[in-house]
Amino acid sequence: MASILGGIVNMKDKLAGKEISLTDAAVEKLRRFEAQLDPARPEAGPYAPRIIGYGEMSTVFSFDDVDLKGLAFKRMAVFRSESEILPYEENFKQYSRLLNEIGVFTPDYGVLRLNRHHHPVLYIFQRMVDPLRIGPAYLRATDRESALDLFQRVLLGFDRVFSYNADHDDLSLGFDGQMSNWAWQDERLFYLDTSTPLMRRDGVEQLDPELFLRICPSYLVWVIRLFFLKDVLNRYYDLRLVIIDLIANLYKEKKIDLIDPFIEAANGFLRERYADLKPIRRKEVDAYYKEDAWIWRIFLAFRKLERFVKTKIQRTEYELILPEKVER
Repeated sequence: MASILGGIVNMKDKLAGKEISLTDAAVEKLRRFEAQLDPARPEAGPYAPRIIGYGEMSTVFSFDDVDLKGLAFKRMAVFRSESEILPYEENFKQYSRLLNEIGVFTPDYGVLRLNRHHHPVLYIFQRMVDPLRIGPAYLRATDRESALDLFQRVLLGFDRVFSYNADHDDLSLGFDGQMSNWAWQDERLFYLDTSTPLMRRDGVEQLDPELFLRICPSYLVWVIRLFFLKDVLNRYYDLRLVIIDLIANLYKEKKIDLIDPFIEAANGFLRERYADLKPIRRKEVDAYYKEDAWIWRIFLAFRKLERFVKTKIQRTEYELILPEKVER
């Protein structure tokens, strides 16, 4: 691991992701796509859209169109006003800059604000990486030694984030480190998920927590706000839980054989760099996965129920795009 760390330390600033802009043609086409988008049939829109991923608050599209291809577009439709979207956009830019400054490199990135039914929609875009080099696909295609090498590099990415937090009393970075948020391409490690810019300034969350509740079924909002929201956000600021979350997701990725080797590597990392933290145990990982998988299955079922009520009974549009099935 020490040799990997030395290589990362010596990387040039030019490797860091930078903010980029869309061409005028791309902006106009994305505007037309949004205007014609049917959330119930999102891939039927213009410019050959394809859903390549889902986040808690976003849907990720790619396009075959000449002006849009080569970029991944995360569509976020949880905002109700400019006063909500503008600080989110600024937080995203600051979060992306900070990650790149501390050596957690991202692909080049940018943002575009559009309007839909008098509500703003935010598109966060970044240069695409090879899908076969994204964490889960890479783990499925490689051997155990290479998988452990990638995991050790990811742990060093964690170290950069949480060392930054330890050195800065005024600002802390939250981090979602699961393997699907990383890509190993061209001998470089990229972090992909910057669209949820979790930062706490003097202990105060800079991202409006209420935005997370916009994806919740209306009849569950008060329950989630009261009993779950704080815990969900807190875990992204806890290094040990970030590591457990990554390892537990190996169940979802059908790489159960890597769980014990990853736990062993993680505990070696903790002993070396964070000796005050307890070692991770297999039963903790198993319990975490079972609880997390159960919660997200139930949550998606309730969201689909609300979509059915709105679209089939109330005859109104359900603006969020839902996956039909999520492997857990």
